[in-house]
Amino acid sequence: MRDDEGRRGKGLEGASLIERAAERLYKDRKGTGPASGSGSHAHRKKPDGAAVFSSTEGSESSQHVHIDLDALAAHGYLTPKSMRSQLAEEMRLIKRTVVQTFWFQEVDRANLIMVSSAFPGEGKSFVSLNLAISLACEVDFHVLLVDADFERPVIFDRLGLGRGPGLMDLLKNPDLDMSEIIMRTNIDRLSVIGPGSRDDMSTELLASQRMQQIAQEMADRYPDRLIIFDTPPLLSCSEPAVLAELMGQAVFVVEADSTQKEAIEKAVELVPSTCKLGLVLNKSTPGLGDKHYPYYGYRGYRDVEDDHPATEKR
Repeated sequence: MRDDEGRRGKGLEGASLIERAAERLYKDRKGTGPASGSGSHAHRKKPDGAAVFSSTEGSESSQHVHIDLDALAAHGYLTPKSMRSQLAEEMRLIKRTVVQTFWFQEVDRANLIMVSSAFPGEGKSFVSLNLAISLACEVDFHVLLVDADFERPVIFDRLGLGRGPGLMDLLKNPDLDMSEIIMRTNIDRLSVIGPGSRDDMSTELLASQRMQQIAQEMADRYPDRLIIFDTPPLLSCSEPAVLAELMGQAVFVVEADSTQKEAIEKAVELVPSTCKLGLVLNKSTPGLGDKHYPYYGYRGYRDVEDDHPATEKR
């Protein structure tokens, strides 16, 4: 893990610091953003342009990839065969509120979910992949996992899929169809999209009308599909802040006893108030008698005094 002690300063001592940061942000923004469930992204104009999906819904089935589930499990990840494990229970706690927000459509584009952190090494890709697999095990959803960390595509590396055409290529090539980059996996109801080729103009491409169109079509095309974007850390580059403008939900991963409170606040401020924000405390050590569950709560969704100690150690 990268040593960021110089930047992070004194580490978190527990979930209470996160709660205070979230509460302070909520109070600062209360009354300034659209009310929950009132079409909070209504100001977004759906961009015009050619469709990025082919007219044949099943066309994405032309690409199949095989994930080595045994290797994934050996590295500590969730698989469909380990849904009665402690990790599975932790992911259920996280996904519960994500699913509720989607079902009740509390925000626009509630099925577009980004997972990020303040700094590298806090476990956001671990959470992204496990959350995607956990959601794919639900009978009601299909999941599309997008590795949008263009410089460090941890998810595709972990899945052993290598680097091929992906999101960045779709942005650069208007003739490329979404179905040409979607890969169906041997995990039922889970498909993936890779980061694609590197580009020095990645931030500008993500801020383009084409990306807005892609995000809108992703949100509208399949009502039963949840799309998870694993993004770079919010304080490492400008790309995740641009992507956050297109998301309906954001899962923010915090490394326990390491990430400075001020860094959390600075990173969370980059997520627009129209995006439902959840916080996950990762890598914490449970005390004697503590429940072995991660802290997870939404800004403005739950009472910040309702504490859940976090103990996910990846």
